[in-house]
Amino acid sequence: MVAPLIVALREKASKIRLALHRLAPARLARQLTDGDVDLAIATPDPGQAHLRTRHLFEESYILIGRPGHPRIEEGTTASGFARLEQAIVSPLGGGFSTPVDATLQALGHSRAIVASAASFLVIPDIVASSDFVALVPRRLMQDRLSEVAWIDVPWLSERFQVELIWHERTHGHRGLQWIRERIHDLVAR
Repeated sequence: MVAPLIVALREKASKIRLALHRLAPARLARQLTDGDVDLAIATPDPGQAHLRTRHLFEESYILIGRPGHPRIEEGTTASGFARLEQAIVSPLGGGFSTPVDATLQALGHSRAIVASAASFLVIPDIVASSDFVALVPRRLMQDRLSEVAWIDVPWLSERFQVELIWHERTHGHRGLQWIRERIHDLVAR
């Protein structure tokens, strides 16, 4: 999603320069307030209602594994999914649970998490060389589905919203308004 976005923005404004930062959810509000970051594409934190947002899309998860993964199909049930060794993403780094674990617990299961990464971007490489599986956002993998084995996860109904987030101080900035419109037009399809 990022590469096409950068290319499209550069086609419309050839002198634009973009700096991409690793999302730090705990620091995002401060970064936006201080002007260290102008915009973020993320799932909004309900505790940060003072930030401006614009809905981009609703996202869901798919389960990925290495091509030819011998057990990935077990992930179609909650009990089978829980038996698979998994890599997860913890945006703060080092965490070993996500909201999916609460869903599993409500269904009477817990999963075998063997690795935690700080970004979804490294997950395909982790599963490619192991028998681990991982839940990843569908849109993030849409251009790489041929590189992995993947399945829908029918028992997991969890969806999440992805939004454009900015601070009030930049709301009226014409250049940033233009960028926000282009991002919305490119991403919210």
